[in-house]
Amino acid sequence: MKINPYNIILLLGCLGIAVFAVFNLLCNKKKKKTFKYFYYFLITASLVILQILLIDFGITKLYSWILILYTPFEFLSPVLFTAFTCYYLEKEEVYQKYRHYLLIPFVVFFIIYTVIKVNIFIDYSVFSRSSVSFLLNEIDENFAVIFCFLLSVWNYRIIQEYENSLGRLSFVYVRKKTKWIKSVFITLVLLSIFWMLTIILFFIKEEVTGHSAYYPIWILYMIFCYVFIFLGRKHLNKVSGRVNNLEDPIQEKITKFQLSGLEHVFSEKELQLIHSNPISITGILSYFATSLFDKNKSNDVLLDIVENCISQLQIQQCSIYMVCNENKVLIPKATYNNKTNCEIIKKEKRISIPIEGILGKVVMTGKYQYIEDLGVVEDNNNNVGKSKLSIPLFIKEKVIGVLDVEHDEKSYFEPYDITLFLLIAKLTEIKLSQIRTNNSGITYTNIPNDNVYFKELEFIMKEEKIYLDSNLGLENISKRLQISSNYLSQLINKLVGSNFSDYINSHRVEEVKSKLKDPDFSNYTILGIAMESGFNSKSPFYSAFKKHTGISPKEYKQRQIIS
Repeated sequence: MKINPYNIILLLGCLGIAVFAVFNLLCNKKKKKTFKYFYYFLITASLVILQILLIDFGITKLYSWILILYTPFEFLSPVLFTAFTCYYLEKEEVYQKYRHYLLIPFVVFFIIYTVIKVNIFIDYSVFSRSSVSFLLNEIDENFAVIFCFLLSVWNYRIIQEYENSLGRLSFVYVRKKTKWIKSVFITLVLLSIFWMLTIILFFIKEEVTGHSAYYPIWILYMIFCYVFIFLGRKHLNKVSGRVNNLEDPIQEKITKFQLSGLEHVFSEKELQLIHSNPISITGILSYFATSLFDKNKSNDVLLDIVENCISQLQIQQCSIYMVCNENKVLIPKATYNNKTNCEIIKKEKRISIPIEGILGKVVMTGKYQYIEDLGVVEDNNNNVGKSKLSIPLFIKEKVIGVLDVEHDEKSYFEPYDITLFLLIAKLTEIKLSQIRTNNSGITYTNIPNDNVYFKELEFIMKEEKIYLDSNLGLENISKRLQISSNYLSQLINKLVGSNFSDYINSHRVEEVKSKLKDPDFSNYTILGIAMESGFNSKSPFYSAFKKHTGISPKEYKQRQIIS
């Protein structure tokens, strides 16, 4: 046995990581998948080193049957880290879409490992010892390094796309969240580079043999895992899917705007529910409310609700059923899932459902029903999802329908989610009530001059200067404000008296004027200042500047010099 202080430290350290991760997985079975993939990654990463250490200690020579258990975890560990990254950034659909492709290298090398094990069992009848050694020590490791590098590039792109899309979160929050995952990512990239250099060392110096050259990189990797455990668990518990835990003064101000915008929609009791988790709930409700503002038909309202439940909340399936008292049945009116398009179910295709089972209980009791595992429940809807939440829809204290949402993950819905869907159901009720009383609700002409969403828009223009982004569009800002793009367009048209492009360019022109007066920009060309201010080409800049000032940029600059 080749025993030395280094491999003893590595053995105990990696065993500690694996045992700790397994223990936490067993004790926290209901944790979100972000945590699960966090621990899966740590387990597989430590097993990569432990497998080699068993060879180093000579244990596999004493007990050769252990080799049967050897698995190419070096191809599985980076995939699990990618899964962790996607779930951490709430981009799980990316991993779900490509996970089968990502697992191809692991499956291929698992087959190779199996063939090698059989070959060793039959005394190298298929491949010689040198061929087996070449496959395990050269091909395996080199492919693993390349695979890790390619996945690193892909992980970085996922992080960049998350930062650029912003979603329902503020710019400040997004940067705080990605700063942590970027630091983890950069550390792993540096360790991978160190790994590559170690491999190159074997080619440069033929006298270097065995696993001792890997000890420094393994020790660094082990230290990284322990830091990752300590800081990672603390960070994940802090951000755990809820944005209000990260301090963000700008987001707090924005939340106040959104709460003001929702005060005319919800009762005091319902607003108290919103205050329980204001930053995340207000943004979602603001989007749903503004998306409904121009909907004047019941079918349009139902369609909009189910579509937004899928697109905004990552639900697998959403349906709305309406009660038919005459026939004492539930009629499906709108449905949407993540595999098919959103649709209003045509009258001739509607299949009535008896008022019984889970949906029937909601109608009869007027209380929501949450089933954590549909697999153990007799369900009217063919057990499409693994967890199901059904919320009653009321008009004048009478149940008129059911909002039904499902997810493929067991125990998916938490108290936060239940609160959110209760409020979405309330929004639906309010809008349907308005339509039934011939009141179309908020419309273009109803937008007041002191509209809170416009105040929020002006606030982020001033505080974050988002107009400096030359690729800024209506969709970007509507996501940032957490309101529908149609509502944002109507808002600007009504309160500014111009279209979206003119509104953004007016801010950019003011920025150009400010920089033309600033001595720090005296060495910049006029076009250079325009580019710094958010314009992306010469012609639109000159047109916008003259439209908003009446003179050309050159004339404006000359007047500033004279004055």
